[in-house]
Amino acid sequence: MLKATNLKKNVFCILVLLIICFTYEYQKPILTTGEAIDNAFLCLVFPPERLGIKAVDINYYDITLEKLSIDKKSGFFNKFTNQRELSVTLKTKNGEEPTVRIDAYNGKCLEVTDPLK
Repeated sequence: MLKATNLKKNVFCILVLLIICFTYEYQKPILTTGEAIDNAFLCLVFPPERLGIKAVDINYYDITLEKLSIDKKSGFFNKFTNQRELSVTLKTKNGEEPTVRIDAYNGKCLEVTDPLK
């Protein structure tokens, strides 16, 4: 009888822990607007090699935020855990408007469209 009670207690503790972890994963805080702009700028100036784009020589003070949107990521697990990504469109002094997609939680650069030339 004692082992059955301990087993029930352990299962209950594990279930509570899983619920807490899922709730945190579902409602993780996303980047602020300033952090999103900073990460998008860094993605343009120091692009990851996997994107296959050249680094852009621009000054941080020469860019302004044109548009910021929060989008859901595709895929079953991403939809189940409410994963998001940010699309940041920046406007440069020259009038160009690159759009940078970044992970909404850690700022990892995912894609750059309409890159600067």
